[in-house]
Amino acid sequence: MATASESSPLLGMSEGSGSSSSSAPVPTEAGSSASPPVPPASEAVVARLRLEAAPPAEWRREALVRHAAGGSGRDEECSRILEAALEADGLGAGDGERAATLHLLASQIVGRAVSLFSEGEPREKLEALLTRAKLLLDRADALEASGTAGNSLETLLARGFHSLARNAMLSPKTTNNTEKEGDDLTRAGKLFDNAMQLDATCPRALLGKAIVCAQRREWGKALEYSRKVLQRAAPLAPKSGHRLQCLKNLRFAMSTFFLGLGRFEQTKNALAAVVAADPGDVESLCALAHLKAKESEGGDESMEYLGEAVKADRGHPVVLCQAANHAFYCGLEDGVEGIQQESDGNGGPAPWKMAEEMLQKALASSKSSPVLAEVHYQLGRLRHAKGDFIEAYSEYRSCCNLQPEHFAGVFGLAQTCLQSQRLDEAIAALENCRQSVGDSPEILKLLTFAYLATGSKAKEAAKCADAYVLVAKDDVEGWVMRAEAHDQSSGDSPDAGAPKIAADSYEQVGRLFQGEDAKRYATPQMWNNLGTMRSLQGDTAGAREAYGKGLELADELRAELALEDVQGTGATDEKSAGERDELLKDLQVAQLTMRFNRAWLSEGQQGQPDFAQATQEYLQLSEEHNWYADTLLQLGTQWQRLGQAEPALKSFQEASKQSPFLGALMQSETYRLRGDYPKALESAEVAVQKAGQKQFHYAHVYLGNLYFEVATGPLSRSKENHVNMNKALRNFTKALQHEKDSHYASNGIGMVFARRGKIDFARRTFQSVMQHHSMGKEPCVYVNLGHTYMKKERASVRKAIALYEKAKKLKPDDLSIRLYIAKAYFGLKEYEHCIGVLGDATQMWPEDTLLRYNMAAAVEGFGRHLVSHEKKNVRISGLGSGMDQMLQAVELLDSAARLWSFVHIKWTAMSDDERKLLLKSSGAPENLAEEMNGVQQRKSYCFDIRDQAKKELDGLMQKRLSTESKVQQIQDARRSVEEERAVQDKEEARKREEKRLEVDEHATRLNASSSQIRLGKNLEQLKENKAPGKPVKGRPTPQQASGQGGGDEAGEDDPDDIRPIEGAAGDEIGQLDDGEVQGRPGKKEKKNKKEKKHKKDGKKDKKKRKHAQEDDREEAEGDLFEEEPVVGEEVEEEQLASLVGEAVGADAAGVGLPLDEGGDEAVAQKEKKGKEKKDKKHKSDKKEKKHKSDKKEKKDKRQKVDEGGSDDQGMEEELFGSDD
Repeated sequence: MATASESSPLLGMSEGSGSSSSSAPVPTEAGSSASPPVPPASEAVVARLRLEAAPPAEWRREALVRHAAGGSGRDEECSRILEAALEADGLGAGDGERAATLHLLASQIVGRAVSLFSEGEPREKLEALLTRAKLLLDRADALEASGTAGNSLETLLARGFHSLARNAMLSPKTTNNTEKEGDDLTRAGKLFDNAMQLDATCPRALLGKAIVCAQRREWGKALEYSRKVLQRAAPLAPKSGHRLQCLKNLRFAMSTFFLGLGRFEQTKNALAAVVAADPGDVESLCALAHLKAKESEGGDESMEYLGEAVKADRGHPVVLCQAANHAFYCGLEDGVEGIQQESDGNGGPAPWKMAEEMLQKALASSKSSPVLAEVHYQLGRLRHAKGDFIEAYSEYRSCCNLQPEHFAGVFGLAQTCLQSQRLDEAIAALENCRQSVGDSPEILKLLTFAYLATGSKAKEAAKCADAYVLVAKDDVEGWVMRAEAHDQSSGDSPDAGAPKIAADSYEQVGRLFQGEDAKRYATPQMWNNLGTMRSLQGDTAGAREAYGKGLELADELRAELALEDVQGTGATDEKSAGERDELLKDLQVAQLTMRFNRAWLSEGQQGQPDFAQATQEYLQLSEEHNWYADTLLQLGTQWQRLGQAEPALKSFQEASKQSPFLGALMQSETYRLRGDYPKALESAEVAVQKAGQKQFHYAHVYLGNLYFEVATGPLSRSKENHVNMNKALRNFTKALQHEKDSHYASNGIGMVFARRGKIDFARRTFQSVMQHHSMGKEPCVYVNLGHTYMKKERASVRKAIALYEKAKKLKPDDLSIRLYIAKAYFGLKEYEHCIGVLGDATQMWPEDTLLRYNMAAAVEGFGRHLVSHEKKNVRISGLGSGMDQMLQAVELLDSAARLWSFVHIKWTAMSDDERKLLLKSSGAPENLAEEMNGVQQRKSYCFDIRDQAKKELDGLMQKRLSTESKVQQIQDARRSVEEERAVQDKEEARKREEKRLEVDEHATRLNASSSQIRLGKNLEQLKENKAPGKPVKGRPTPQQASGQGGGDEAGEDDPDDIRPIEGAAGDEIGQLDDGEVQGRPGKKEKKNKKEKKHKKDGKKDKKKRKHAQEDDREEAEGDLFEEEPVVGEEVEEEQLASLVGEAVGADAAGVGLPLDEGGDEAVAQKEKKGKEKKDKKHKSDKKEKKHKSDKKEKKDKRQKVDEGGSDDQGMEEELFGSDD
C-alpha cells in the first residue's frame, strides 16, 4: 500500500502550513542566515527602505527574511517588497541589480504556485501565477541581452524551475510515464545541463537535475545528483529554520530515490535521518511505520513509529491515513465477523468502522492532492472488501484522477472494472500501470486474466502469461492461464507452436500438482484441461491418466462435503449454503465432462478406436443424465456410424429438447446420408430457425451446401436445379452478410458460380478465400480452385493437378481428391500416371467399388489408346516399336475386362440404399448409374479391342521374322568381307617386312665397301710440283686420262661401281704433288683457288636444288594417287546401307508392305557387283603400294650416292685441286 509520502510528487510538497517547498530554491545573499523571529510588516519595511534609499541588495535581503520565516501571508509580503524594489528610483542606474531582483521575484512566485498546487487550488489560478513569473523572466532576459546584466546562471536556474513547475501542474497527467516526455520537462533538463556547464557545483542546478531524473524515473542518476547537494548542506547541520526544512526535504527525497531502486535498508536509513533531525516529522514516522509493517518481524517497530506520529500530530492527514491502514488489516484478520460487527470486544468501534471514520477526517482536513488520493484509495479498498464494487470503483476513480501515479489505486480500479465487466477500461489501466512500474507479478497476472476475459486478445494474453510465469514459476493459476491463452491463440491464427506451448504449460501444471503444497490448488477442471490438451497432442495414455485423477479428486471433494453435512459442520447461513450448492453443481458438471471426454477419447484414439467402450460409456451417461445433450448427440453419431438410422434419429430428437439447433442439424445430416433430401431440407430449415447469434452463420452455410448438393445430385431434376441453386446462393449470401470474414460462405458462392459456368469469377473467389489465414489448411478450397482449371488448356490442367496434390497433402485419407487427380491425368492422356494414382488408392481402399470402376475405365482407355495409335502408324516391328505396344495393349485390355467383371459383381450385389449412397459419394460422375448398367457392354468391348490387338500383333510378328532374316543375311555378308580384308592386310604386311629386310641388307653392303678406300699419307713431305698449264681444248687432262675425273663426274657415278684404290696410285699421286708443295704459292694462285672453290660450292647447291625438285614432284604424284577412293570399301558400305535402309525406311515410312518375290535376285546382283568392285580395289591397292615402295628405294639410293659422291669429290679437290 502506498502511503501519502510515497506517492507524493518529488517537488517536496507536504501537508501542513509549516512546510515550504524546496522545488524552487530562492537565491540567498551572502551573510544571510536564519530569519529573524518576528520580521516587521512589509509596508513599514517598504517605507523605510524608500526613505533610506537602500540599495537593491537590502531590498532582496528583507524579502528573503520574510520567505524564510514562513507562515501565513509571508509569501505575499515577500512579493510586495520585491515589487516595490522594482518600482524604486534607485534601481534605474544598475540593470544587473534590477535583473537579480526580477529573478528573485519570479522564483518566489513559482514557489508560491507550488504551495497552492499542493493545497488543491484551481488550475486557472496556478496558470496565472506561472504566466506572471514567465513575464518577469522575459524582462530579465531583455536586460541581459542589452549587455549591462550578465548573470546568465540565475536566468537558467529560474527558467529551469519554472519549466519543472509547469510540467508538474499544467502537463496532462497519465500513468504512462514511458511515453515521450513533455516539452516542459525536456526544456528543464536542458536548462539545468547548461547551468552545470557554467558552475558544476551549483546546488540549485544539481537539485533541479535530480528532480528531472526523478520525474523520468532514473532513480540512480537522481540519487547521484542529490548526494552532491547533500555534501554541501549536511556539514552545516542546521537545527531549525528554513535550512533545516530544506535538509529534511532533501533527505526525504533521497529516501524516495532509494525506494525506487528497491534499496529498502537505505530508504529506512534516510527516513531515520529525517526523524533524527526532527523527531516530530510525522510523514517520515508514518513512512517508517509502513516499511516496518511489510517486514515479517517488524510489527512492533511499526506500531512504535505509528504511535510517535500520533503523539506528534494526531490530526495530521498522513497520520490518519496510516492509522486507517492499520485498522483495515486488523479487520481482515478478524474475518467475516470483523466485517459485520459494529464494535470490538472492549466496547470500541470495529476496526473497519474506525478506519472509515479516520479516512473521513483526513478527507475533510487535507488539501494535498497526494494525501487526498491516498484517502480515496483506502476508502475504495474498504468498499471493495465489503463487496460494494460500484462504490469501490467510484473511489478508485477519484484516486486516479487526483494522482495517476498512484499504482495501488490503478490496480484496484482494474479489479473493480473486471468484476463489473468493464474489460477495456481495466486493460487500459493495467497496461499503463505495467509500462510505469514494469512487469510486476500482480499486474501481469491480472492483465492476463483481463485479456482472456475479452475472448479476442489471445495473443496479448499469451505474451503476458509468458512474462508472468518467468517471475512466478510455481504459480499453478499462472501456468493454467498460459495454457489457455496459447490454446485460444492457436485457434485464432495458424500458429504451429501454440498448441505445443499450451500442452507444455499443462504438463507443468501436472508436475506442480505432484507437490504437497500445490495439491490444494488442484481442481477437477484443471485436470480436465490437462487431459484435453494431452488428447489433442495424441497422448492417449496421459489424457486417460489426467481424466482419472480429475474424477478421483471430484469424488474426494464430494465426499468431504457429504461428511460435513453428516457432522453438521457445513454451511450455517444462507449465503454459505448457496456457495456449497454451487460447489456441488460445479463438481457434478466436472465429473460429467471428464466422463464424456474419456468416452470420446476411446472413440477417437488413433490406430485402434474402441467404439464399444465409447458406446457403453455414452449409454451409461445418457441413462444417468438424460438432460446432457452432448451425450445424446454423440450416441446418435455412433448409431449413424453403424448404419442404424432410426436409433440415430431417435437420439437426435431426444437431444433437440436440450439443444434444439444441434439436434435438428444432426437429424438433417442423418436424412441426407439416407438420401431423403426433402426431410433433410426440412430439418435444416428448423435448425436455421433455432440458431442463435453465434450459430446463424454456420446454419446458413450448411443449408446452402445442402441445396447445392440437391441441385447437383444425380437424382435431381433439371427444372428444380435452377431453383435449388438460387436457394443455395441466397443462404451463402446471408451467411456472408452476417459474418463479413466468412470464408466458408465465400467458398460456397464460388461453387455456385463455377457450376453456372462463370469460371473466372469463381476462380477469383476461391483465390480470395485461399488468402484467409484460417483456410490455409482447408483442402476444399484447393479442390474447388482446381476444378476451375480443369476446363482450360493443357497448362491449366497442370495447375489443377498441383492444387489437387496440395489438397491431398492436407487430407491424405480423402479418396475423392485422389479421384480428381486421376481424372486430370486421364484428361491429359497420361494414362500411366492416372493408373499409378488409382493403384496407390487401391492399396488403401481395396474394396471400394467407385475406385475399381475408375481403375477399369483408366486401364481400358490406356489399352484402347495403344491400339488406336498403332493402327494409325502401321510399321515393320523389330526395332523396338509396334510389337511391344501391342503386347502391352493386350495385357491392359485383359486386366480391364477382369476389373469390369469385378465391378459388375459388386454392383449387382448392392442393395438399393447402398447404390444410392454410392451415387451420392464425392467424386462419382453424374451418370454413374447408367455406366454401371452398361458394365457388361464395356467388358465385351474390351474383348473386341483385345482381339484386334492380337491380330495386329500376329502380323507384326511375321514382319519381325522376315526383317530379322534379312538383317542376318546382311550381317553374314559383312562378316565375310571383313575376313577377306583381314587376309589381304596380313599378306601386305609380310611383303613390307621382306622389302625392309632387303633395304637393310643393301645398306650393310655400302658401309662395308666404303671402309676399304685408302687415302694418301705424308703428303706434306713431297715437293711441290710445277703447276700444270692450261689444258688444250679437246685434249684430256692427265687426271681424265687416268680415269679420275672431277668432283661433279665422280658425284654422278653409281655407288655400286666404286672400287678400292690400289697402293701404287698413292705413290703416283705423291709424285705429282711433289712439285706443288716446293715453293710458296703466289697471289694469282690463291685467287684461282678461291674462284675454283666458289664454283664448286655453286655446283653443289645446284645439284641439291635439282634433287629437291624431283622429290617434290614425286611426292605430289604420290599424294594424288593416295586420294583416289577405295572402291571395295565404298561398295561394301553402300551395299549394307542399301539393305538396312530398305528395312528401316519402310518401317519409318509406315508402309509395312511385304517384299516382292524378285527380292532375292536383286540381292544376288548387288553382291556380284560388289565383288567386282572389290577386285578392282585390290589391284589398285597393290599398284599404289608398289609405287610407294619404288619411290622410297629410289630416294634412299640417291641420298646415299649424294653423300658418298660429295665426300669423295671434296677429298679429291682437297688433295689434287679442282678441274678448273
